[in-house]
Amino acid sequence: SSLAPSTIVSSTYSSAWTTNSQKFARISGGVANYYYEAIRVIVNTSGNYNITSSSNIDTYGYLYASSFYPSNISLNLIPQDDGSGGNLQFKFTRFVDSSVVYILVATTYSGGVMAPFSIIVSGPSIVSLLYTNTTSVTPTL
Repeated sequence: SSLAPSTIVSSTYSSAWTTNSQKFARISGGVANYYYEAIRVIVNTSGNYNITSSSNIDTYGYLYASSFYPSNISLNLIPQDDGSGGNLQFKFTRFVDSSVVYILVATTYSGGVMAPFSIIVSGPSIVSLLYTNTTSVTPTL
């Protein structure tokens, strides 16, 4: 007898960068004119997951452990990615721990660009993808 292949489950989050989106300086010391959306990523089952963007523009992604501070984009940063997903889309392939809340910051490669986008996460279990408002969050020193 053979073992059934492990099931891969996909979860999708869809939104858009608009004039109502939050903005930050994607490049340290640069101008805060990059629209972004911060998305909490919560998994029920630890394992290897693919996190990929889908948009008609060039996207850029940052993945953080626990929290994201727009004023200090390197704090808690795990990886960042520009085009690993092909077609100018970001993609992370990594082990995701169910005991950690991750923050995915989906943004654009170029400043001032607006467009619809989706985030597709595939792995061993359904993933909760929740919009997070970061404007009032400041790091505690």
